[in-house]
Amino acid sequence: MLSNISTMDPSSQDGEDTKASTPLNPLQDEELPRCESGQAPSCWLLFFKPILVISVGMLLFGSGTTLSLLYFSRVGNVPYLLGPLFLSVGLMFLVTGLVWIPVLKQSLEHKALTKVHHGKGLQVGD
Repeated sequence: MLSNISTMDPSSQDGEDTKASTPLNPLQDEELPRCESGQAPSCWLLFFKPILVISVGMLLFGSGTTLSLLYFSRVGNVPYLLGPLFLSVGLMFLVTGLVWIPVLKQSLEHKALTKVHHGKGLQVGD
């Protein structure tokens, strides 16, 4: 039983490639998202979802504002909670989209930075 444990020692493998030498990031160099170059995915594809969320949020927020104004001016027969409901849901979508864009930018910068340094740690001041 003891001899089986010693044969599984990674140091006994002469010149064989081990799993530890393979990169941890499964993305290849061509798959890294960049906006500066023409590589896929483009900036439009990366920022499409946040822009869509912001647009839906603005539409809902505007509808909620209109419905609230109609209710309080007593012009139409608008249910009481419809305006505030659209306002709050629209505001949630709007804020989520506005926060999503800087998060995407930061992740793109981080991926570009790790590609430049090839996994080496950043050296801060000597």
